[in-house]
Amino acid sequence: MRKFAKISAVLAAMVLALAFVGCKDDDDDNDQSVVTTWCTESNSSKFYFYDDGSVKFELDVETYSGSYSGDTTKDGTIKVFATVEGSSHTFTLEITDGKLYFEGYEYIKK
Repeated sequence: MRKFAKISAVLAAMVLALAFVGCKDDDDDNDQSVVTTWCTESNSSKFYFYDDGSVKFELDVETYSGSYSGDTTKDGTIKVFATVEGSSHTFTLEITDGKLYFEGYEYIKK
């Protein structure tokens, strides 16, 4: 009977130890994944479009963020809404023949 009590106590301790490990907080605030990435040939400018409707774009050395509407995976128009230097701006990007065009620059999908 004592042997059974010892085994039961050890098993209970193992279950409790594993239960606390399984309760780790895994809620990430950054649960976004990239839908598409576009960059210039020289990689000096990039657009990162995320599945939650947000966008991050790097234009030379400056980095901006905002939101977008449109399908970034096929030809069409993308609207980007961002605050740049304290002012709200809307930018229009065009995807034609698998390339993204913005302010005279051509971007390719990565």
